[in-house]
Parts: sequence; structure tokens; C-alpha cells
Amino acid sequence: MSSPKTGRVVFVTLLLTACSPASGEPPAHYLERAGAALMEASGDTQRLENALAIYDEGLEHYPDNTELRSHRANLLAGLGRYEEAKRDLDELHEGGLHRGGMLLRCMVHERLEGATDDALACYAEVEAAYVMAGEPDDRPKANHILAARLAGSPEAEALLLAWQASDTPVEDPILAEILEMEREELIRKLLP
Repeated sequence: MSSPKTGRVVFVTLLLTACSPASGEPPAHYLERAGAALMEASGDTQRLENALAIYDEGLEHYPDNTELRSHRANLLAGLGRYEEAKRDLDELHEGGLHRGGMLLRCMVHERLEGATDDALACYAEVEAAYVMAGEPDDRPKANHILAARLAGSPEAEALLLAWQASDTPVEDPILAEILEMEREELIRKLLP
């Protein structure tokens, strides 16, 4: 038979567990909290680390959640923590990664290891994914052009010319500048 004190301790423990914000919260809860923390961060490293801690907490509860892992990988890359970002992106790649994530994965690999044959093959895989998906408005996407350029594809120049002939360069001159940068400068600009 248990004592009343033991019963109260168990009751309080159960109550605290049930009232804990981490108890039973869906992945969207962590994504929303981290998103709000990122908006408040305004580039402040400590606040960005706080957002990272929220993604970490969510992944403790949902280790297979690709959206949490993808957001964490992006933040890690933004914080210059490339090895950690690479681990997350490699794990996501095994389960299927969206084209933007595939491109980031290649760029992180290149940032860490240089423009190796593996990095070039990685970019070629991204370019192929864009070709397979097709361009909905006959105007190549910036990431498609970037992947083709970094893969050393013969299609890169034609894609860039088609993009330059559209209204997009006028609408986004910073993107136009980025797409025309040399390889090393481009990687360092996007992943300092």
C-alpha cells in the first residue's frame, strides 16, 4: 500500500507532465514557435540559437519529422554550422529532399570540401530534378540556373540567357548579381 505522500508525488508528477508544453504538442507547434523566434531574432545570434533550441526540442519528440529537420538544417547553415547542417541534409536526402534543400546540401558539401567530383555530381542531380519537374512558365527558376552553373552544365548559359530575357532581373537585381558571380565568390556569399 502506498503512502499519501507517495500518491501526491505521483499525482503532481503526472499533472506537471500533462501540463508541460512539450507533452503531446504536434510538430507544427515547434515550427510555429521557432518561426516566431526567428522573426524576433533579427540576426541576433543568441536569439537564433534560441530558435535552434526549439527545433532541437521538436526533433527530440519527432526525430523523423522532415519539416523540422529541414528548417533546422537551414538555420544551422545560416549560423555557419556547416557540419551539423550537412548531417541533417544528408539524412533528409536519404528520405527524399525537395529541390531547394538538394541545392543547399550540395552547396554545404562544396563549402566544406571544395568543388569535388561529388559536389559536381550533387549539383547535376539537382539540375536533373529541375529538368524533370519542368518550368511552369517557361522561365527558368534561379535555383535551376544556379544548380546548372555549379554543375558545369552546358545548359547553364542558355538558362541564364532565358532568365535574363525575362522581367525577373529587373524585379530582383540582387539575384541577377548573384547568378553572375564566380563560383567561389558565390558559395562564400551564400554560405559565409
